[in-house]
Amino acid sequence: MARDLSKLLEAKLQENTNRHIGAHQETYFDAGKEYTKLPVNLIDKNPYQPRIIFPQEEIESLANSIKELGLMQPISVRRVGDRYELIAGERRLLAHKHLGKNTIEALIVPASDAEMAMQALAENIDRSDLTDFEIGIALRAIESSFENKTRLAEAVGINREDMYKYFAFDDLPDFIKEELKEYPGLLSRAAAAKIKSLLEKTEEHIINPILKEGWKKLIKNEIDQTKLSVWIAQQIETTKSDDSSAKQMLLRDFTRQGRKVGSYQATPHGITIKLKSKYLTEDQKEALQLYISDLLEPSQSV
Repeated sequence: MARDLSKLLEAKLQENTNRHIGAHQETYFDAGKEYTKLPVNLIDKNPYQPRIIFPQEEIESLANSIKELGLMQPISVRRVGDRYELIAGERRLLAHKHLGKNTIEALIVPASDAEMAMQALAENIDRSDLTDFEIGIALRAIESSFENKTRLAEAVGINREDMYKYFAFDDLPDFIKEELKEYPGLLSRAAAAKIKSLLEKTEEHIINPILKEGWKKLIKNEIDQTKLSVWIAQQIETTKSDDSSAKQMLLRDFTRQGRKVGSYQATPHGITIKLKSKYLTEDQKEALQLYISDLLEPSQSV
């Protein structure tokens, strides 16, 4: 899916460029571009960069290549006041910093926020290690530039159903999203969408502890992420079944002269006896305590 989306983005970006040319506007390839060398300390990262993790060994490898062969392609940036924002080429910039270089070859081009976000997504998405969680972040970054999600889906070139799967990450509990920021590859968009559906259909007090337990199993590699939602659904059904059985195990009420004075309830987790204190004398209370102690004494002595 990542490579398919990359091709769609490439086509969409080319369409945007063609429209700019037709309208006699500046484009990345028009007279508005400017080749130069820029101080690396004046370049800020692309605020729409979808990639969360840049492996250090990857940056070191690229740095060695640049050291031996030079920079094969300049980075692209846009002006923002007295500074610059990176459009594409964050690995190249990080490699230059790793080498201790003070300047880098750059192409200064005009770019809107939407174009910044789409360029950053297009640059990264062709790499197979860009995760669904990171793509979801990028789509959210672009979203505000379009009047609705339908327009966004059309602009990016994906169907709405798949786009909503990317957005499903937003509705996951905070503890999962925080974990994904560190390890974005833990969960696919399909798995996220299934978990979101279960969250919407299940009471919080039932699903929250189950989801936390399931997530721990996922982290420990005790369960595959493709099977996580199935496991959660099974646990939900078991819990609901237990709750239903527990509610049906109210054995009796205690009455005196037609009035309810207490109740007895047994569940899989224990037995509860409730009696209104005003209906018992002090001697009866003491006798009840002694009776329960005598009842439990054989078990304690085993």
